[in-house]
Amino acid sequence: MLDQKETQKLPPLLTPQALAEVLDVPVSFCYTLVRSKGFPSFRVGKKWLISTDKLMTWIDAQTSTDEYKDEKKV
Repeated sequence: MLDQKETQKLPPLLTPQALAEVLDVPVSFCYTLVRSKGFPSFRVGKKWLISTDKLMTWIDAQTSTDEYKDEKKV
């Protein structure tokens, strides 16, 4: 995952293509993410953008669930 230094190097807004590179996942998966409820993305015209700061907050929230904590203990 991204460490703090890598996060600071990112631009304030990411496209789904840039997000795919950062997360090392397919672009199609990123388009699924940007359309999902609660994911920190928005549209400008036809272009999807993701706030880098809000993305990091979203990732923290996703990894701080009780279920994830239980998996880490195993």
